[in-house]
Amino acid sequence: MDPHGARLLLARIRAGVAVGTRIELVRDPEDESGLCAGDRGVVHGIGPDGRVHVVWDRGIAVDIDPARTPFRPLAA
Repeated sequence: MDPHGARLLLARIRAGVAVGTRIELVRDPEDESGLCAGDRGVVHGIGPDGRVHVVWDRGIAVDIDPARTPFRPLAA
């Protein structure tokens, strides 16, 4: 595995979710994203920086930092 692949793998492990997982925010994010506790969406990717790329049910696509924005995976 090359260094880039290793960084991506580490970011996915730290995020704790896989692409395609439905998630729900546990509390309001500490940013100006417009998201709030209870928002639900589907994980569409995880960047090398660890940010989780989510398409939210409200029709917006907003990345979250799992270290600062608590969420939980939902049952399939």
